[in-house]
Amino acid sequence: MKIKKIMAVLGGVLLLGLAACGSPKNAKQLKKEAERQYGPCTIVSEEKSEKGTKLVLHDELQDFDYTYTSYMSEINIDGTSFGSLPSSGNNFEVSLYQKVTADHKQELDSICEKNGCTWQVNQDELLVVLMAPDEGTAKKVATEIAKILEPENKKNRLDGKLIMACGNKEADWWHNDRYGSVKLPDIKWRTTEDERVDEYIERAHMFTDPKAEYIRTEKKTFRDTGAELNRVVSTLGDTYPTDMNSPVTFYYFRSEKGQEYYICDFLYYDEDHYEYNWYTTYK
Repeated sequence: MKIKKIMAVLGGVLLLGLAACGSPKNAKQLKKEAERQYGPCTIVSEEKSEKGTKLVLHDELQDFDYTYTSYMSEINIDGTSFGSLPSSGNNFEVSLYQKVTADHKQELDSICEKNGCTWQVNQDELLVVLMAPDEGTAKKVATEIAKILEPENKKNRLDGKLIMACGNKEADWWHNDRYGSVKLPDIKWRTTEDERVDEYIERAHMFTDPKAEYIRTEKKTFRDTGAELNRVVSTLGDTYPTDMNSPVTFYYFRSEKGQEYYICDFLYYDEDHYEYNWYTTYK
């Protein structure tokens, strides 16, 4: 385990040493990167400094401004600095959210007022957070909002963004007060259980088979997994198996080659306790 860590650090240091002599991207390079990632744009303004370049760009497809910045990002490993790398960042998605919701604010306000709801823009992974008095209203209003916003999903730039619905009371809406959501480009209500299935489908495609087919979900116990309890990862803030009778959810899939396997809802160390991932019987 120590050898793996040392080799990983040394490899990283060598790469960093090669890259540390770089410099922040200039305006031309930044604009090229922005167009490659988001599409045609024009430069509204440019600021240069020793630290890098800041551009205000105008998106030609949907008529709004956003910023794109280059800078040197310091690399720290276990408190030790290994130089810096050229980096860049932008607020394209946040600016797009604000543009889209501002253009339809009157419609969204009207729908929510008629149904006793309120809404707000979320500047994280979500698009809109809807506060509704009950699940039936949440489903109706979230679907109507999605129908209004989906035409703004130009070039699929809002794919995967959510209209998330929760209760009116002040609570931890992401974990405890959520009714469900609609995910663009689909105009389809997803219950919290639907959301969890979608989450594990994404995990299956990412960590096992990119063409895996979801089959079913089953509730069992940790004993049914055949896994070792001492290799379960203790995840702060989440539930995880603590004994052989702990409840576990099994998400079943079929691989492209026809193998049936499952992924469980807990993290599991490898035999060396060095790396971990979601517990699965995929081979």
